[in-house]
Amino acid sequence: MKKIKFFALMVLILSVLSLAALKIEGNKVVFTFNYPQANTVHLAGTFNNWSTNANPMRREGDLWVTELELKPGTYQYKFVIDGGKVWKEDPDAPGYTDDGFGGKNGVFTLALKDDQLVIVAPATEIKEKVEINTEREENFYIEDNTYVVIRFYKPEARYVFVAGSFNNWSMNDTECYSSGDGWWEAVLELTPGVYQYKFVVDGKDWLFDPNAPAFVDDGFGGKNGIFEVWKEDGKLRVGAPKVQKEEEQTKVELPKENIIKSVQYEIDGKLSDVEKSTAMYSGTVIKQAYVARTSTAAYVSIVLDKPARDYVGQNVLFEVYTDAPKMTASNRKTSGGTILSKPVGFRFSLNMRTWQTRKRGTFFAAAGDDSWILQANVFKSAVDDVVEIEIPYDILGIKSGENFNIYIVCSVDGKDEVLPQEGIAIKTPTMLSGNVIAKFADKIGDDYGFGTYVYPKDPAFAPYKGLWDITEVTVLENDEAYVFSIKFAEMTNPWASPKGFSHQLVNIYLDTKAGGKTSTYKEGARVQFKEPWDYFIKVAGWPDDRIVFATADGKEIPEAIIYEADPADKVIHIIVFKKYLEVKTGIKAYILSLSQDGYGTDHIRPVSKDPTQWTLGGYPVDSKDFAPYVLDTIVPEGQKQEDILKSYVPGQSYATLIPIVVK
Repeated sequence: MKKIKFFALMVLILSVLSLAALKIEGNKVVFTFNYPQANTVHLAGTFNNWSTNANPMRREGDLWVTELELKPGTYQYKFVIDGGKVWKEDPDAPGYTDDGFGGKNGVFTLALKDDQLVIVAPATEIKEKVEINTEREENFYIEDNTYVVIRFYKPEARYVFVAGSFNNWSMNDTECYSSGDGWWEAVLELTPGVYQYKFVVDGKDWLFDPNAPAFVDDGFGGKNGIFEVWKEDGKLRVGAPKVQKEEEQTKVELPKENIIKSVQYEIDGKLSDVEKSTAMYSGTVIKQAYVARTSTAAYVSIVLDKPARDYVGQNVLFEVYTDAPKMTASNRKTSGGTILSKPVGFRFSLNMRTWQTRKRGTFFAAAGDDSWILQANVFKSAVDDVVEIEIPYDILGIKSGENFNIYIVCSVDGKDEVLPQEGIAIKTPTMLSGNVIAKFADKIGDDYGFGTYVYPKDPAFAPYKGLWDITEVTVLENDEAYVFSIKFAEMTNPWASPKGFSHQLVNIYLDTKAGGKTSTYKEGARVQFKEPWDYFIKVAGWPDDRIVFATADGKEIPEAIIYEADPADKVIHIIVFKKYLEVKTGIKAYILSLSQDGYGTDHIRPVSKDPTQWTLGGYPVDSKDFAPYVLDTIVPEGQKQEDILKSYVPGQSYATLIPIVVK
């Protein structure tokens, strides 16, 4: 058995050397990337200032290839797909580093060895706090004073690999072996050092080891197992890292570079070590200000010379000013008259004089003449030890991947301190990226329900076709979310919705596990479902009561989704965060297009026998109100929308929809 393990280990080591996607040929670094579905691929990195067009790659079969002459040094890189629609990390990079936007860049070091260029993975540094696992079943042992063996319990797994800093986090290089009773074994030949790791189950699920000697933050909201290998009295040992005792005594340090990071925060007026592990700015009245960002909002925490609650009742304002890519009006001055270095369109204000009686902030939009117009939008804020303010991208009209600037202002008795003077640039994470896991083309011109529905008569519905006509649905998957991109034949905005579209109302029902409901979440659509659904999603051009994420048992979780539209491309992107989904049986979906009506049942525009100014026409009176209000839907291959939507029984039952398979 030991010989078999050793032989398999050597085969895996050789396979790593032969299949590397980054190699040296002569004096050039050769980059290869397997992505056959791309139309174009460019190489971007620190060597070309992250240009999206400086280094095109050529197609060679299913691979994309290019070569670069580089000097010795450490470089980061990524692949740019189809002109920037998707950015992908190299799955076979020698190493990885946080890209600052919730993903990762490939990283490698180019070195000279015997006058020849060689590629090496960057050295592993343990900067995170090490958490010792005091409750664990022993699963590490040394074999033949040579191999480190790790046991992992996963009886339902079909196959398991171990990935870690010892194999450049490759998900398919180091296979585990079934040792019976649900246990899997990884056999590693390691030199003394500290290593991080995870297990990859069935080629898709990255799982931490609950029996690891210790844990560290993995940089993506989870944790890695960590262990140290050392020699003692000539014998190989393995266990928790020895560095843990020092690190337990130190607080989370500020990053060496002032980078705005994604951190988990809570708007409670308390400043945690995690909330401090991001960009920090120093001032006079404002001692420190910490700025972070997530997928949905920016975070600002303000530290003063005394607890912020001691300023309650005084003539003090804490404010954040922002711009936005598409702001309609802008000011240059704060409410106190200070001229800012850039025009701003929005103002988040906390007034300490009134905080005791009105514990909430106030949101303003610029009027364009240095005055401010009060808005009804609500944002989270808190005053206790510190001041904390959350800045939702949604109310600024900022989309994923866009840039904006903020200024932090403290005004005492009308005198402003602006921190920093030049403002702070924030780039929102690009959520509209990932692997395409499903794509559905739909018939053009079928936004007529089962064939008889016609448009209302008001000019707002011009061009009287295509507004509810789904032409294509693409589903992406990235580390954080599933993205449903729904393309329509037409998209107009006559009623000036803040999201850029007025007419479309999208309902999505997801079936991801056993159980659920076969009726709609609320009355209105007049359909039912062949297979039970578990999650309901609803979006329209107004993000107040027309955005919903709900479970089948009625629990609504607004933060589970974000969405944005691209009116030029006539696409609505709905981003569903994975952490709110329990996926056990794959993903099936019902995707419905309806007409948005602020006064309709569940915001659905009714259909009457004949079209009127505001209602659609063509409704069958003999259906006895059991015909659907659905105008377009995606149906499985081989099925017809008309037949499915006409499957209602007059006076008895609604039409029964059939799901499409997403994953």
